[in-house]
Amino acid sequence: MSMQEKSFGNRGLAALLASLLLSGIPGLAAGEAAATAPAGDDRTAAAGQKSEDGSEEKAPDWQTGTLSGDWGGARQWLFDAGVQVDLVYTADYLRNDSGGLRRGGGYMGNINLAIGLDGEKLLGWRGGSAYLALISNSGQRVNLNDVGSFMGVDNLEAPVNRTGIFEAWLQQSFLDGKASLRAGLYPLDSEFYVTDSSGVFIHPSFGMAAEVADFGSLAGPSIYATSSYGARLRVDPDPAWYAMLAISRGIPSERIDTAGPNISWRKSTGSLLIGEVGFSPVQAGLLGDAFGPAGDDDDYSPISKVAIGAWRYAPRFEQLTAVDANDEPRDARHWGAYLLGEQTVYRVPGSKRDLSLFARYGFTDGRTSTLGYSLSAGMSFRGPFPGREDDVFGIAATRAHADPQGRALLADESGSPLTSNNETVVEITYQAPLLPGLVVQPVIQRIFNPGFQLPDSTVAGVRVQLTL
Repeated sequence: MSMQEKSFGNRGLAALLASLLLSGIPGLAAGEAAATAPAGDDRTAAAGQKSEDGSEEKAPDWQTGTLSGDWGGARQWLFDAGVQVDLVYTADYLRNDSGGLRRGGGYMGNINLAIGLDGEKLLGWRGGSAYLALISNSGQRVNLNDVGSFMGVDNLEAPVNRTGIFEAWLQQSFLDGKASLRAGLYPLDSEFYVTDSSGVFIHPSFGMAAEVADFGSLAGPSIYATSSYGARLRVDPDPAWYAMLAISRGIPSERIDTAGPNISWRKSTGSLLIGEVGFSPVQAGLLGDAFGPAGDDDDYSPISKVAIGAWRYAPRFEQLTAVDANDEPRDARHWGAYLLGEQTVYRVPGSKRDLSLFARYGFTDGRTSTLGYSLSAGMSFRGPFPGREDDVFGIAATRAHADPQGRALLADESGSPLTSNNETVVEITYQAPLLPGLVVQPVIQRIFNPGFQLPDSTVAGVRVQLTL
């Protein structure tokens, strides 16, 4: 085969992959499948897209990061053509050893197939990109059957086990990469209200915090385990600053126990508007050279972010328990706001071993959803031992507070009075890569007042993640 024929074949195969992806997107509204994998992957870095400073993203190191390696060069070839394929299988076993609903445990699994496309490499579409994620959930529901925590215990657990498309969007960047517009099936917790240093924990509230993830009387957000359609605008005027604004269709509250990984436009309810503005003290030079050079590695980047956000639904929601003189439910705006911060505070000189802290606080209107506020804080230590730079030790705590109407509703639904206004969780975990593409992560959680009324629970288990 000549070089010209080979080049044509490469472009043809890449274009075929793109067309298969893009042709499927318009029909997603009619198809509802299963629950999905928790957010946490770097979608914007897929398939060689440009980073925020406009530089080309480096290809992943498949030999050290996956079980199957570079597929004999096929992965690098696809990457160079604008296609990145990632397949991750995550399996958790958790057991409730005391308190909660009962003693017991079970397995939960998740398959996540992600395809990222670089539009410029594939089709000459300058500044364009696309992303598709298919998921398949399996296993039991440890929290639902054994623990009874309001906030949950595992970010894999979903109301139903199904297989299907969870995320599918197109993105156009402009202003020399300083702004981008994204539209399609879009989970808000892939970008909003997230902190990198809390990503090691498996408790759901260390992703999208509990008060935003909690569904109101009418609808809830597009987050794991069900996504909906939306659009997001992001602007990065300076490396130290960013601003995001998104609008998304709401997931009907009555469908949260039956919906799959996505919900159609026709079956969605209302809309959610959310905005976030963030600032990086390190990028702004406020911390000087406190973390020093990375020695032989020049790509060390400390965690550094402070952000504030706010959200609001339309139309108005019914209040949970308040009624008017005619015994009709009163309505109110369903809204909230949040503040978060995370910062690397210590680095072992000349290495990537470091200690990072995070803290987050968010509150709601307190009348249309159960929770009035939540707060969380914790630390993650990357490379706690010499020679184990990729290990991560983490300890964190989160608390959810139920306001008066939320407490009244919970007591009415359970038929018994609550024993606390708060549910608190402490998690300790240790993430250890044992082989290329194999990570083992033991975890223990202590849950105080699960469901605001059950005996304190102790949950322990292990996560195994295979990157293929």
